Amino acid sequence: MWGAQRRVTLDVLLICWGIGTWLGVNGLYVQLPLLVERLPEGWALPSSLVLAVQLANIGPILYGLLGRLRPHASDSPYIYGLLIVGTLSLIINAFVYDMTTVIGGADRSLPFLALVFGAALVGCTSSVLFYPYLRHFRDIYLATYLVGEGLSGFLPSILSLIQGVGGEPECLPSEDSTQLVPHYPPPLFSTTVFLVILGAMSAMSLISFFIINNYRVFDSEKVTQTVETKDENIVEERESLVAPKWVGVLVFMVLLNAVNNGLMPSIQSYSCMPYGTRAYHLAVTLGAMANPVACLAGVWLRPVGARVLAGMLLAALVPFVYMTVTALMSPAPPLQYDVIGEVLIVFSWVVVSGVVSYARMWVYGWVRRGGARGMRVCGAVTQLGSASGSAVMYFVVNFTKLFVQPDVCAPLST
Repeated sequence: MWGAQRRVTLDVLLICWGIGTWLGVNGLYVQLPLLVERLPEGWALPSSLVLAVQLANIGPILYGLLGRLRPHASDSPYIYGLLIVGTLSLIINAFVYDMTTVIGGADRSLPFLALVFGAALVGCTSSVLFYPYLRHFRDIYLATYLVGEGLSGFLPSILSLIQGVGGEPECLPSEDSTQLVPHYPPPLFSTTVFLVILGAMSAMSLISFFIINNYRVFDSEKVTQTVETKDENIVEERESLVAPKWVGVLVFMVLLNAVNNGLMPSIQSYSCMPYGTRAYHLAVTLGAMANPVACLAGVWLRPVGARVLAGMLLAALVPFVYMTVTALMSPAPPLQYDVIGEVLIVFSWVVVSGVVSYARMWVYGWVRRGGARGMRVCGAVTQLGSASGSAVMYFVVNFTKLFVQPDVCAPLST
């Protein structure tokens, strides 16, 4: 694939376009170690963020309805609209993320979550909108687009590592000396600066797509619709999506996404924060980096066999159980004040994130044998797993007492 004749300029533009897909979601996710200490939801904020992201799956539904109403309409206007919404959501959120609204007698981060929804529309809809557009180009360019999609998680993680978290909070008396209040050391640069940088990257993605879509010199890299349809039909005739192996793989995909996009992000703050802000920051950022690395490994390397993958998942079950136990035991998990405890929890999150991400990429590669229909079905069950996992975990985190957040500062003794 990489040795084939290609236009490097188009490769670069496709990478830049791909960066804009999940940039908003990944960027806001790696800001959670800072935001959970400053927004009223506290450690429950990740479960609200995950639910807002899953609500953005209305995007693919609306796109499907528009496709029914306008079956011959070009996808380009929809892509432009999505990238504009994503860019504006990030830039506006940079200045309003800490504003709150009173709902049910409690402060809620409604502006922040509403703009998370806007940024997530890009990623959720890209799987059904951007991929079909790529089918107009030669297959060799899919890999470069996937590199860009991987960088949409990698670049925010690098930026977050540079930003840091400032350190642990210091408890100081309030102005009336009646209670202790936490004071958080500032990071290298604020969340506002972080989101403005992401907004600039999203604008770069928009400009890159504009050039790809309008620069006629790239017409030589496109394929004819006749070839696309013929190849698709040949592939789809080979596989039946109701075969037992297909059902098993699709159920497996539902579970993977329920865990990866619902369970894990919702409990991560409870699992990591007792070990300190630094542990949570490293677990989030390094775990987010493990995701694109695992996905790129799925693109560049020959996929492992099913038995090897099963062995990897079985081995990852040990750190996964440990992560879950520490979250349930919050705010007093094992080895809480030992360095080994901090190292172990970060290592567990990175390993599990990498293995689950690779397993999802493995399934995406496997279902390509089903052609466009197989990819669409896989995309549907992916969203089903993510949405169901997120909804269940939002209820568990916010309406049960399984996960507990302690007071940052102990009350003043009288």
